[in-house]
Amino acid sequence: MARDESINPRAFRVHFAALGWANQIGHAEFGPGDLAQMLGIGYGRAADKAADKAVAAAKSMGLVGPDSGLRCLTLPGTMFQKGKGSVDCKYHGARIGQGAA
Repeated sequence: MARDESINPRAFRVHFAALGWANQIGHAEFGPGDLAQMLGIGYGRAADKAADKAVAAAKSMGLVGPDSGLRCLTLPGTMFQKGKGSVDCKYHGARIGQGAA
């Protein structure tokens, strides 16, 4: 659903990306430019700027955590729980048992 360009606004697609790629602590990490590409925005600085705007909208709607950004989308533990995937986030330096999830 994160890749479905018929879903608007993009903030909802950001939320779906967070849900679909989240690890056990609710962090979905992305490489440089990966989120913009996944959202179907494209490549480059303009695409990253558009993706950043979509992340900001998702944050303001409460669809992702306030510490979310282009490299990592977060979900609060009240919204997301999962028993598979990694238990840490390199980008935020978070692990289960260190205030995450």
